[in-house]
Amino acid sequence: MSDRKNYDVIVIGAGCSGLSAAATLSRAEKKVLLIERQNTPGGFLGSFVRGRFEFETSLNSLYGNSIDETGELFEILKEIGISQKISWSKIPASYRVITNFNDEKIDITLPFGLENFIEEIESVSPGSKKILHKIFSIAEETEYALNALCNLPAKPNRSELNKIIKEYPNFAKTAPYSVGEVLCSLGLPDKARCILEAYWFKFGVDCSRLSFTQFIHTLYCYITQGGIVPTQRSHSLAMAIAGEIEDNGGHILYNNTVTRIKLKDGKPYSVILKNGDTYYTNHIINTISPNVTYGKLLKEKDVPESAAKRTNARTFGVRTARVYLGLNRSPEDLKIKDYETFITTVADTSKQFRDMKSIDTNNNLTAVCLNIANPNCSPAGTTILCLETFYTDNCWADIPPEEYFNEKDLLAARLIAAYEKETGITIYNAIEEIEVATPVTFARYTGTPQGVTYGYAGVEWDSLLPRFMTEESENDIENLRFCGGWGTQLSGVIPSLASGRNTASATLGDFVEEVQNEQ
Repeated sequence: MSDRKNYDVIVIGAGCSGLSAAATLSRAEKKVLLIERQNTPGGFLGSFVRGRFEFETSLNSLYGNSIDETGELFEILKEIGISQKISWSKIPASYRVITNFNDEKIDITLPFGLENFIEEIESVSPGSKKILHKIFSIAEETEYALNALCNLPAKPNRSELNKIIKEYPNFAKTAPYSVGEVLCSLGLPDKARCILEAYWFKFGVDCSRLSFTQFIHTLYCYITQGGIVPTQRSHSLAMAIAGEIEDNGGHILYNNTVTRIKLKDGKPYSVILKNGDTYYTNHIINTISPNVTYGKLLKEKDVPESAAKRTNARTFGVRTARVYLGLNRSPEDLKIKDYETFITTVADTSKQFRDMKSIDTNNNLTAVCLNIANPNCSPAGTTILCLETFYTDNCWADIPPEEYFNEKDLLAARLIAAYEKETGITIYNAIEEIEVATPVTFARYTGTPQGVTYGYAGVEWDSLLPRFMTEESENDIENLRFCGGWGTQLSGVIPSLASGRNTASATLGDFVEEVQNEQ
């Protein structure tokens, strides 16, 4: 083998988590190879141009961070070494909810700042304030508890865990339950509950099954610390991390697909690319789903029974469809005032989730106007608006190829009509550019099964905390670790960046153990 084809670690996939992992390893002076099937880094963290508009591929917001560089995102970017290389735009308000509750239309825009947020809900749902304060006091305790858990050693003992449980009892009491169970048990009025629960779109699991811990921690960080987006689009963030990897001696191989992972004595030995090239390593960090990894990249005899069982027990998260609109009028002319709006036909999240199983019954959407956060994101007098919906089943696989493009047109018409009806804003006659992406589009572009954007569904038994507690026991193949939406942190840009960093840190720990075992 030539020396250039031997690496300390090979990272498969240059999405958020893969970039973060490779950057962390390269800064630790490991010889790293990052392999990416596309010609650019970022995965869902990217942008594209149509006419005179540059659209975000997927990113809506980076929650819990502010432009003064406070928040978890900046901690990670400082560790990687690029915190000063990105410019940011501030999101002015948290979110708007438009829904139907007991035959009453709710239309409310919620500000940042905990007290302002609570007061706004109290104004439409009197009697909610005291309970909301209780809920967010639990959220604050949850934040402290999660930070304590993150600071534990890789393999914590029972006494260390018990100490955290004893110190944060409300965290321990609510952690096993869903959002709906906790909010109902605390007596939050139904109207206030549906306003809070509208935020479930960020997780892709309805509130009857979504972990309260994960939900309330994310929402609390968002409304207390705010949110931002990269001014030069999320692609600038991906390129900055990729540049840091290469500056630190890492190598990125674009336009290449891994077709085989070979093991030797039960550990990684090499990866084989589609073009036949082979690269050698004893450590792999993988952003490709375990389903694909165990089903296609490894030989069947090399897949441990425990890994196959665990993978089969998990279910995919939501699939995304998006309608990207470049409008030839300004937000002011169109009377668009909100950055992000959740529009649903009913307030019940379980009903919303069921409706999303079918193309024909799904009229729920999120509308994001990038100009509200970043006024200069498009030419003067124009607007970038993205209408996004989810599917909770693989329903797009049932569309015959000859009907696919017609179905895309129907999707765009349906979402545009729903947006116009619920907001009272006419956008149809202002459309200059339109692009429609379905789960099929995302499957082709990112290689995720069925176009899944959220990795595995973070339902109660498989949410953030259970995954954290069982993380080490899930390393079924020594020195082969997963990260991203398939790993411990679940999905989203910040969780994925954290997942890559944490997985790289665990891999560095593997190197230390190997040295100790040799002594």
